[in-house]
Amino acid sequence: MFLSTSFILLAGFLSTAGASAPLSPAQMQADFDLMRHALEEGHPGLNRYIPKPEMNRAFEAQRAKLTRPMTRPQFEAVVAQTLATMRCGHTKMNADEEVETAIKNARTFPLRVLTEGRRLAVVLNETPDNQTLRPGMEIVEINGQKAPDLIDRLWPFISGDGDIETGRLHDIAGRFAQLYWWLVEQRDNFIVKARDASGNTVVATLAGVTDAERRTSRNPVNETMKANIGRLMAWSPDDFALRFFNDSEVAEIRLRHFAGDTYRQWIEDTFNTLHEKGTKTLIIDLRGNGGGDDMYGAMLVSCLTDKPFRYFDRIELKTVDPSFKAHCDWPASAEARLREGTTPELSGGYRVTANLHPGVAEQNPGKHPFLGKVFVLTDGGTFSTAADFCAIVRHLNRATFIGKETGGAYCGNNSGFMPTLTLPNSQVGIRLPMYEYWNAVGASGENRRGTRPDHVIELKTADVLRGVDAQLDCALKLARATTLSQ
Repeated sequence: MFLSTSFILLAGFLSTAGASAPLSPAQMQADFDLMRHALEEGHPGLNRYIPKPEMNRAFEAQRAKLTRPMTRPQFEAVVAQTLATMRCGHTKMNADEEVETAIKNARTFPLRVLTEGRRLAVVLNETPDNQTLRPGMEIVEINGQKAPDLIDRLWPFISGDGDIETGRLHDIAGRFAQLYWWLVEQRDNFIVKARDASGNTVVATLAGVTDAERRTSRNPVNETMKANIGRLMAWSPDDFALRFFNDSEVAEIRLRHFAGDTYRQWIEDTFNTLHEKGTKTLIIDLRGNGGGDDMYGAMLVSCLTDKPFRYFDRIELKTVDPSFKAHCDWPASAEARLREGTTPELSGGYRVTANLHPGVAEQNPGKHPFLGKVFVLTDGGTFSTAADFCAIVRHLNRATFIGKETGGAYCGNNSGFMPTLTLPNSQVGIRLPMYEYWNAVGASGENRRGTRPDHVIELKTADVLRGVDAQLDCALKLARATTLSQ
């Protein structure tokens, strides 16, 4: 559900400092130059948010750091900060097997956290038996560094769309232990100062835990939090789920992603059911939904309108035959497929046609569209296709949004066909989007932000600890008011 993506620590782009020989300046400069060349030649959104002169200065400033030997994590920090400057949430760094193994074996920060604004709150204490730091407490300091300062320290290395903060904070919370190890310090013990709901401050020294130890942690201090999370999620373990309230007058759909072979049939069956039951109000929960198939998002929009609509205004590419493809997992058939499905533009680059991507064509409404009141629950993990869906539904004035600003941009994103560029000396992988999507939302002042909620409600650990889903409760309250007024 909404906490799931915050609870998953993704194996990231880290390695132990001594795992391999340092990279020489010449090696790093060659890799950096290849990365810059590939971004300038192939990334259609390189200057979507950052003007070219400013991006050039960023490239030059980051390359100037590569004048002394560095460990791989140090070089990766330069790469990550360069990519983050672009403000594209899909353009990220991957790692090789050695790096992923290293982070799994490292002893890292043993608390799972949630960001509440610029504050850090404890979600789970994954030490074996420490009882001092409890879920719901606010983390004040870690090893003498204040929590807001730590967030600021990590911020420049986190990729995210435009000027959206919620997505970056969501990412920091989900990968806090690795990010701390990589960008702050590597140590086995952590002195943590925390504050409870009454304002009482406690200090504890905690031993770091490995990835395996996290999975087997049975610390009883987490029992209440886990039980209440379980109650909030227990109504269905499925990725796609439907339930009803008030004798079917109100329904809730929860979508963890827009992917899978069963999605289309599930959506068709679900909206047939809503039609048969005469449901009046629909809640769509997209919290933590990181996206998926473009057309699955368009299909969901079609289920909320009885009129034809546009989903993507246009999709553009810079190149269909990049000079750097020898360093990518570039399919042999890609060039022919791209040439057949695009038209050259006079100003340079290519425009995608409906033969390549049906999302640029006009979309038809669904067979049994739901035309009642719609509420959509969003947060910083609502990204990519999920964010595109929200943008179109907002533009069509078909929903009221509750929660936090989406992590994906309202105007669109850079994604679609995304080969991985592998830098030969460091073996660092760069996920390189080739499509620049522009959502069919018209001229808007939201081009650097996500879809912002009509009712801003922060997810707080204190609420979850009490078994309360404040965002869903708000939607149900508004749904009841809607039902009474009809």
